[in-house]
Amino acid sequence: HLITHTAGLPPFKQYFLMDGTAISRLDSVMNTEPQSELEVETIYSDVGLITLGKVVESISGVPLDSLVDSIVFNPLGMNSTYYKPPVNRMKRIVPTEYSKLYGETIRGYVHDENAYSLGGVSGHAGLFSTAKDLATFSQMMLNGGIYGWRRIFKPETVSLFTKRANVINGSSRALGWDTPDGKSSGGVYLPSSSYGHTGFTGTSLWIDPENQMFVILLTNAVHPDRSYKNPKYYDYRQKIHSEVYEVVGITEKNPNLVWRKEW
Repeated sequence: HLITHTAGLPPFKQYFLMDGTAISRLDSVMNTEPQSELEVETIYSDVGLITLGKVVESISGVPLDSLVDSIVFNPLGMNSTYYKPPVNRMKRIVPTEYSKLYGETIRGYVHDENAYSLGGVSGHAGLFSTAKDLATFSQMMLNGGIYGWRRIFKPETVSLFTKRANVINGSSRALGWDTPDGKSSGGVYLPSSSYGHTGFTGTSLWIDPENQMFVILLTNAVHPDRSYKNPKYYDYRQKIHSEVYEVVGITEKNPNLVWRKEW
């Protein structure tokens, strides 16, 4: 339920405003009351993903950042993907927004306030990456979990996680991933077998197994602050993804997808 956003947990709470330590704030996360029963509605929940990250750590006995490094990033050679980037990489990282909370422009540490207040490593936010690294990851997924002779996931694991979970009838959610539906951020040409995810700061990744392609869009939508995240951003994100498909000659619209606006 946590990974399909059907646990009934609220989307977001301002844990970062609570006094105390990362541990005490995490206790508050774990004691958060659901806002609905299980499997009643799909609510994209940061609270659920924070909780899921801690569940993974508890089962594995390994910190989340170390776990994903050892299982995914290091074997794939994704050397520019990490939580809490090292100081010598700061020049490669663009600033996000000026934070009134911190009194400075955020650069080189996670933009999400809850993730920052929990130590910078969380199940819902905090990863830094590049288009090159994400392309490697995406190709591994298209290959059924293998890349450069290294097996990262079993093919059946990739299939399980990227198909609609159908925990709630009509939900577009797979396991962690989203799938195309309605005014999809991935444009209007995505086949229904595609899967992807977006990020608050202006990032998105959509992977299309049917056409063996992927679209990576890394923007800086909250710079110089989140008030600049114009509603038109969502229209243009959808348009950019659609134009990538048009450039490669794919123009058959998915009947389940609609434009956010008429162009």
